[in-house]
Amino acid sequence: MLNQSDPLEFMSRPKPPVRHRFSVGSLALLAAVLALAIALGLQLSRQNATRPTNGPAPDFSLTLFDGRAFHLSDYRGQVILVNFWASWCPPCRDEAPDLQALHDDYGPAGFTVLGVNMLESSRRKALDFIEEFGITYPNGEDIGEQLTNLYRVEAPPESFLIDRRGAVRRFFIGNIRYDDVSGGIEALLAE
Repeated sequence: MLNQSDPLEFMSRPKPPVRHRFSVGSLALLAAVLALAIALGLQLSRQNATRPTNGPAPDFSLTLFDGRAFHLSDYRGQVILVNFWASWCPPCRDEAPDLQALHDDYGPAGFTVLGVNMLESSRRKALDFIEEFGITYPNGEDIGEQLTNLYRVEAPPESFLIDRRGAVRRFFIGNIRYDDVSGGIEALLAE
């Protein structure tokens, strides 16, 4: 029996081990926070993954709406503007005449616009868009979002200006304006 009048005896008594127990609810909350942290980390790493805004343009092949194959590497020696678009996208509709004018004006000097249709609900809508704007530059559908993922495109329109050596020299988010890009095209054609 413990003598309560002796403080030393009371203090020297071994203390029972402290057990930390987590409730099921605490463990579930911890697991949810961990899962959220992992998901956010993956999303941030994808966003921070290098979009090709300079340096070598990722090579690709695209089947055009007319059935021909477009291989980016076949266009080395030319200046290329790869434009990601969709028919339902208002800025894409706004830029279509400017892209066609750039193609018409600089095509003979070694410039090509390539339209990459993305996130379209039907092939017919893409073809109607091409017809509506009288687009004559090559266009194809990004089936399975392969090019969208390769170039890390988030939403149309986005464009990549590629020089004669196959390097991305400028990246554009939003619609292209003739006057905003024509000087850059001329400079690349002069290199």
